[in-house]
Amino acid sequence: MADSGEGFVRDRRGCRHWGRYGAAGLLLCDGPRLLLQRRSWRVHHGRTWSIPGGALRAGESPWDGARRECAEELGGVPALQHLHTFVDDHGGWAYRTVVAAVAEPFRPRRGDGEGSAHRWFLPAGIDALRLHPGFAATWPRLRAELTEAGLPHND
Repeated sequence: MADSGEGFVRDRRGCRHWGRYGAAGLLLCDGPRLLLQRRSWRVHHGRTWSIPGGALRAGESPWDGARRECAEELGGVPALQHLHTFVDDHGGWAYRTVVAAVAEPFRPRRGDGEGSAHRWFLPAGIDALRLHPGFAATWPRLRAELTEAGLPHND
């Protein structure tokens, strides 16, 4: 089995991050809607909203890692079309948000228990949510980048 990449590392600024090879998550789009999951109370930063994601394995691409994490946390992964990858570089460690459109209707199932709920949101509705701190810090830049690329929109 490939090196799981699990474990904490420090970036050049001394901040701790989960994932020795970085981490990636999957932001699913269905038209203008984005899928978020509410994190279980049992996990770090529980009861906050975020995207399925986690540590990359040794040699694993962000695309493959994000899809693997989605399958684990949402009970499967639909057919996808890659739209964009947002890189949040922390100086020696990076989190990559892979943005993909669902190619068919997708309804998340109960996965590995890291998420307690899943819901589709319009981008404007995300600002009012209690977000995972990492996603909260990234969301304004991610949203701006998605808007510049024409994805997604509220019409």
